[in-house]
Amino acid sequence: MIPSINYAIMTDALHALKQGNIRHCEALGFTFDEINALDQLSLDELFTVSRTAAPFISITVSHDVLSHLLTQARQEYRRQQQIKRAIRLGGSIALLNRYFGLTSNEVSLRRRLLGISVPYGRTPEPDEETDTEIWRQWQRCRVDNLESPDALIAMMKVTESLLPRTEGLSLTTVWKRITLCEQEVVANRRVPHAG
Repeated sequence: MIPSINYAIMTDALHALKQGNIRHCEALGFTFDEINALDQLSLDELFTVSRTAAPFISITVSHDVLSHLLTQARQEYRRQQQIKRAIRLGGSIALLNRYFGLTSNEVSLRRRLLGISVPYGRTPEPDEETDTEIWRQWQRCRVDNLESPDALIAMMKVTESLLPRTEGLSLTTVWKRITLCEQEVVANRRVPHAG
């Protein structure tokens, strides 16, 4: 049997009252006199009041707050999905820290939960053909700000598009190669051309 709203709120109020948190009881809508009266009731009396069928407590929905919470929940769900995707694609601790703020312990735990083991040692550098293809794919979905979530999503797309053809390619490798190439492009723009 689902407890009534009366019972649920009364239980919450009494718990707060026993901890001396009168402000919480007031926030629930009880007056000081009502709080004092509740505090004087015996256990049997409290049980009778909380189980009554006559509703003395009502609920209102704060639509703005609910809308905000739903938006936050969707964003957090998408973030968690992106973290899992990045880990599955071989995202390093450095990459996951940069884009999601995860610590090495958090990354290790998430890898274990996903059943992903990471080989020890340095990530092998891609061959010239793979390197060229990474850059070519990046140009199709390029994002100006490499630090943005959109850039990471684009890099994951590049990684996923190349995985069937390139064994052992990881998101970390793609990230490093794109970052390096973008830095070279910026450096070349700064170098004055001899006339």
